[in-house]
Amino acid sequence: MNKMITFNMNINSSDHQLRLKAAKRIEEIKGFYTHLIATFFIPPFLIFINLKTAPQFEWFWFALVAWAVGLIIHWFYVFGSAKFFNNWEANKLNEAMLNHEDKSEFIQEQYYLKTKKKVKEIKGFYVHFGISILAIIIIVLVNLQFVPSFHFFWYAVGGISIGLFFHWFGVFGFSKLGFGKTWEEKKIQEFMNKKN
Repeated sequence: MNKMITFNMNINSSDHQLRLKAAKRIEEIKGFYTHLIATFFIPPFLIFINLKTAPQFEWFWFALVAWAVGLIIHWFYVFGSAKFFNNWEANKLNEAMLNHEDKSEFIQEQYYLKTKKKVKEIKGFYVHFGISILAIIIIVLVNLQFVPSFHFFWYAVGGISIGLFFHWFGVFGFSKLGFGKTWEEKKIQEFMNKKN
């Protein structure tokens, strides 16, 4: 038996566009702050690994420069270029709305795409988790087989765990820390009020 999902189609198209835009903006900001928080854990971990395992060659500088460049580009994308991209996106969305015959169908499609994206993010986390477990098992076995006197696998386990934590945090963690749907709805409303 197919269940039909019905949406309240009394939503004004421009309000809906504004809401979608605000929701996307919130996701971008959350992504940047996740990246920023990761900065306090991953680069120091890389420095520790470098100085502990090969202090004669300080390769961590390359990693720090790459991380800083990535963080700057992420900041620029989220905050520095927001006005340009927001105008461009609004124009493209308006263009799509004008070309779409049935506005309520368009709104329903937007809800579907947003839900599909969330499901894909959750699936991505579980795939990452499964591959990480497999990778840890292989790294431990290789380490114990070929270099049993030095347990370097702990560094890999630590790095993989940090990566998994931040992936989990990006997919599920915001709601666990009070930045879930209620917080998002409040922020979306704030952005919508600023635009009006």
